Parts: sequence; C-alpha cells; structure tokens
Amino acid sequence: MAKEKKIQERTIVNRKKILDSARQLFNEKGYYHTNTKEIAKEADVATGSFYNYFPDKLSIFQEIMIMHLKRNYDDLCELTKKLNEHPHLAEATIINYVHTGMDHAYENRVMFQDFDSILQANPQLGEIIGAFYNKIMTEIYNFCKDSPYVIKRTANPLVMSRMAYFVIQGTSELMSKQLEDGDKKEYEEQLAQIVYWYLFGN
Repeated sequence: MAKEKKIQERTIVNRKKILDSARQLFNEKGYYHTNTKEIAKEADVATGSFYNYFPDKLSIFQEIMIMHLKRNYDDLCELTKKLNEHPHLAEATIINYVHTGMDHAYENRVMFQDFDSILQANPQLGEIIGAFYNKIMTEIYNFCKDSPYVIKRTANPLVMSRMAYFVIQGTSELMSKQLEDGDKKEYEEQLAQIVYWYLFGN
C-alpha cells in the first residue's frame, strides 16, 4: 500500500510538472513549435517516462484547455453568486472579474493563437469545448432569467445571456492579443462599465 501511494503521488507531481512546463513552452514558442522532448526536459522528466503520463502533445494541450475552461466556469459561478448576494458591490465585482479574466487571457495569448487551427484538426477537442461552453451559457442564462437585480432588456433571457458572454469573452480575447501589459487597465474598466450598464444600469 505504501509503495502504491508513493507511485500515485509521484504520478500526480510529474503530471503537474509536465502540464506546467508545456503551458510555459506553448506560451513562449507556440504549440506547433514545441515538441514532447522539450516538454520532458523542461519538466525534468525522462523522455521515455513522459509517455507514461501523456500519449502525445495534443493530450497535454487538451488537459490544459480543460483546466482553463473549468477555471472560467468556476470564476463565472463565483461572479453570479456575488452579484446576487452583494448587488451594491456589482460594479467592483465585475471589474475584478474582468481584470482576472483578461490577465489570464494575456498570460496565455501565445498558446491561444494556435487554438483555432488545433480545434479544426481535432474534432474531439471541439466536443469538449462545446460541453464547457454549454455549461457557461447555462449559468449566464439562469442568472439573467432569475436574478431580481438584472434589468430585463429583452423578454428573452437567451439573448441577454449571449450578449453578455460575447461582450466579455470577445473583448477580453481581442484585447489580450493586441495590448501590452501597461495598456490594459483602461480597457478593463471600460469593459466592466459596459457589462455593468447592460446588466444593471438604467
């Protein structure tokens, strides 16, 4: 039992090292310019042992994307919870959410540049992304429909939920690709004000 536990612990540690190293290299060089040998070296894992943890580079990218999407979903759920519990702090809460999201997008902007082409070549990844997208949209839909604090700009909460998502997600992705770190604050504040007005403003 002790030996099995040690193996399990080592597996968890090495998988994390590989994922962290791959994310770093993907963001330095891009997905297509990074190979598994480089990832193994950066993670300090023997190349032969590497394949005990991941069958290929795509499976690493897929797991990183799942982690990214799960974080997005968890952050969104935390946002809607805070907006319902503390509506008087809605503007500050949205600003913090936008800031965190844009920081994360900016940190991973090089890796995300390859996302569309990877997705086109690997339909199974598209299915995973689609499942998370549905969860995210369902959370926003329910918030727009059920929150007593949201201004109903249309009788259809689906329209509102999609508009809110596209404004935040689309702008965040666009700005993360175009802006240097020092230029983001004003855009973040403007985006947060737009979202706040759309959901809560008169």
